[in-house]
Amino acid sequence: NFKCNGSLDFIKSHVAAIAAHKIPDSVDVVVAPSAVHLSTAIAANTSKQLKIAAQNVYLEGNGAWTGETSVEMLQDMGLEYVIIGHSERRKIMGETDEQSAKKAKRALEKDMTVIFCVGETLD
Repeated sequence: NFKCNGSLDFIKSHVAAIAAHKIPDSVDVVVAPSAVHLSTAIAANTSKQLKIAAQNVYLEGNGAWTGETSVEMLQDMGLEYVIIGHSERRKIMGETDEQSAKKAKRALEKDMTVIFCVGETLD
């Protein structure tokens, strides 16, 4: 999870470096750049074993949700993975368990792989 960090060059070089490694079939390696860098990460990924994830998704489908990203939009980019319920989303953005559950339910209904965060912060 690159969080709210990185430039286009940073994302390109880091994703390319990870993709260059031999990743065993038994291991899932997933990187999650910020939303604005998803396309860059996808383009830089030359490995079928390395997966790109979104850091968040909205709990509804496409619609008048300015600034949000729907499951359908993520899938349109070719993404299969999404992080939901990260402690920073809960603590800083005030995201509730109910909202996280709705996001997860929607993503799972659309056959995405959910990385559901449960636990404490690093504090």
